[in-house]
Amino acid sequence: MAAVDDFLRGLLEFLGPAGILVALFLVFVIDAMVIPALPELAFVVAYSVPDPPMSPWAWGALLVGLAVAGEAVGNTGLYLFVQRAIIGRGHMPKVIERLMNRYVGFLVLRDERIILLNRLAPIVPFVGAFIAACRWDYRKSIAFVVLGAAAKYSLLLFLVAGIGLAYDPGTARWVTVGLVLALVAASAVASLVYRRRHGLAPRGPD
Repeated sequence: MAAVDDFLRGLLEFLGPAGILVALFLVFVIDAMVIPALPELAFVVAYSVPDPPMSPWAWGALLVGLAVAGEAVGNTGLYLFVQRAIIGRGHMPKVIERLMNRYVGFLVLRDERIILLNRLAPIVPFVGAFIAACRWDYRKSIAFVVLGAAAKYSLLLFLVAGIGLAYDPGTARWVTVGLVLALVAASAVASLVYRRRHGLAPRGPD
């Protein structure tokens, strides 16, 4: 653990506050657009910067703002790509679009509100693509993305800050990382349970 701790400390010092902010923003954009990138873990690591350029709470608030902005930009980028480059040009296979709509039809919430539920159990991947394919209202969808991200990472900030007050910096970092990984795992399990209970196994087209 000491070696990993030294590596993280060295990485944070190398990037500096500005580099950390840019890297965190990109992690959230990539997570929303391309592949899962464990943004929760990146958020925690970014918060543990040794010497933030401002008070811890101001630094945390800035990170929350970047998390919200990154998710909004990432989901918007994916939405625009699917809407304009695929659906708009007639390149969206009807079978894929039909399967996406059918999938949403099995969910307890069948419109933009599922984006909020997605914070607890990630049952809808690549939200931006679903916004386009399911013809959801873009403004309402992004509002839910922003609201959900702000709530989630504000709560995570309070959790991380509380642990930081209870332990020394090195111990607090590992306790927080372990807790975040446990929360991510619990979220994945909740998603799997939800899918099985509601019969969301992949099926062929009609």
